[in-house]
Amino acid sequence: MQTRASFRRRFDTDPSTTRKCRELRRYNLTLLAENGGQTHSKCRTLREDCMFDLVVTNADMADGLGNPLRKLDVAVKDGRIAAIGRDLGPARETVDATGLVLAPGVIDVHTHYDAQLTWDSTASPSPALGVTTVVIGNCGFGIAPATPATRDTLLKNLSEVEAMSLDALREGVDWQFDDFGSYLDFIARRGVTPNVASFCSHSALRTVVMGDAGSEREATADELAKMSSLFDEALAAGAIGLGSSTFENHNGYGGIPVPSRLASDDEFRALARVMARHGHGVTMATCGQRSTIPFMEELARLSGRPVIYCPLLDYPTRPEHAPGISAACAEARTRGHAVYAQASCQPLNMNFGLLNAYMLQTIAPWPKAGDKAQHRALFVDPAFRAAFKTSLATPVEGGRIFNGTWHLMEVAVSPTEPALEGRTIEDIARERGIDPVDALLDIGLADDLETTFIVRLLNVDEKRVGDLIADDGNLISLSDAGAHLTLFCDAGYAMHLLGRWVRELGRFSLPHAIRKLTGDPAHIYGIVDRGRIEVGAWADLMLFDPATIHVSRTRRVADLPAGANRLIRSAPGLKGVWVNGVQVFDGEDYVKVTPPGQVLRSFSTAPPTLAMPTAQAAG
Repeated sequence: MQTRASFRRRFDTDPSTTRKCRELRRYNLTLLAENGGQTHSKCRTLREDCMFDLVVTNADMADGLGNPLRKLDVAVKDGRIAAIGRDLGPARETVDATGLVLAPGVIDVHTHYDAQLTWDSTASPSPALGVTTVVIGNCGFGIAPATPATRDTLLKNLSEVEAMSLDALREGVDWQFDDFGSYLDFIARRGVTPNVASFCSHSALRTVVMGDAGSEREATADELAKMSSLFDEALAAGAIGLGSSTFENHNGYGGIPVPSRLASDDEFRALARVMARHGHGVTMATCGQRSTIPFMEELARLSGRPVIYCPLLDYPTRPEHAPGISAACAEARTRGHAVYAQASCQPLNMNFGLLNAYMLQTIAPWPKAGDKAQHRALFVDPAFRAAFKTSLATPVEGGRIFNGTWHLMEVAVSPTEPALEGRTIEDIARERGIDPVDALLDIGLADDLETTFIVRLLNVDEKRVGDLIADDGNLISLSDAGAHLTLFCDAGYAMHLLGRWVRELGRFSLPHAIRKLTGDPAHIYGIVDRGRIEVGAWADLMLFDPATIHVSRTRRVADLPAGANRLIRSAPGLKGVWVNGVQVFDGEDYVKVTPPGQVLRSFSTAPPTLAMPTAQAAG
């Protein structure tokens, strides 16, 4: 007969938890027989060792790898998946998931929670929308590194380019950090509900090294050397890569370009070579006209790491644009260079007023800054109106997300003319016998510039969008969660995919959609042991009803610092979310727990294989 010591040695080294439980049951019976049928203290100790923290029973399990659904139980212990099967054994908590789907939590690779996480551990509303891991620092709009002299510049630019309240940022951001590593240390100490990985911000690098000149000119050799050193330190401290932007619509405070737009191609090449020395990481860039796919491919070759082109969106007036980008990325991958694109599964709808008409600011002479009186003076000026109409009618190759699609723009809220609400600008202009530009400005002026409009800008044609997001080389993301807070809330993109594209349209099978939301982004970004349900993986999970899951309409709440408001959504049909085995959302509200998320600092160095040639290595 085995001794307790020999049993414990086998128990502690056996990788199969279910086998441990079978051994424990046999050992318990032996000890019970020796002890005259009384429970032995050894049994109680070993039973505690074997008991799971959580077992989800009778679930239709989607593993995140695209395999067919299977009806199984999933057990969790110490934050990880401990067993998968049936009748797995006792647990401290059991959840009956009959009729529900259990899947890995969503990995949202395009968020902007950099500032919010310094005052809000939850990264709301993402966990309540199925998200268990967020990647921040996208587009290069992070807040680290920072010095006391550059902090307010970073916040002012962030407030403009990502449409955030500057008062909320100034009151909310807790500056208990200066370099990139101390920023990660701070949010880890403070606690995070979802797991967090962070890009190093290109614009922050330029700002801390060059000051205001970062938005005015290219870097000198000495400045570039300093930026490269800071980026090297950030990668060593745990950055997932470099976030940047060359997009013409990305302007900072006062209408100046964000600093990364002034970076030379050689600056991008230098930072790619820094990444190559570390062997891990991803470069993502929100690309303007200057950033071609051949250049993205060059960065992938220099760094040896994936490069993500962003954004891949269907333009109503340029239907050939997005398929062309997707095809160019695919061609780069045939040469062994990991170039991918970020696409959205949602129409890009934007709420705006004439004082913050983000999508019109790239059309001269629309003002990029100014108060209500200055805007009013412009909008009544016939010369301004004529110049704006001329610019809008002039075709451009890129950088513009609104191109006169007045049939897709509506009045959402009019304080003085509520009868206009729900009507398009095209319809109102036709009724009044005037140009749509005049109709837009007249409505706004009549409301003292307090009108709220809504426009469907991009991704309106679901046939073309479906073709884009079905491509394995195109990641489904672009939530922009944590940004554009008063304009839109696309943080529920995963719930929209499951409700609209899976259930209503039948364009995706459920296992395929889950893989696109979980396993694929984890694989391309090198996020280890997440995005899949398998023994040993972290227990980041969501439980939902496939018959009812969807994303709600937006609603406005005033819960930001300084009383600022934002738009949020909810996810009817989502029944629960767990991060590292701890439930954080119960289907109704956040669960009051110590934030269980991890700040991720270590990433896979393996090259991605998704949508890559199987037998061709990078040259």
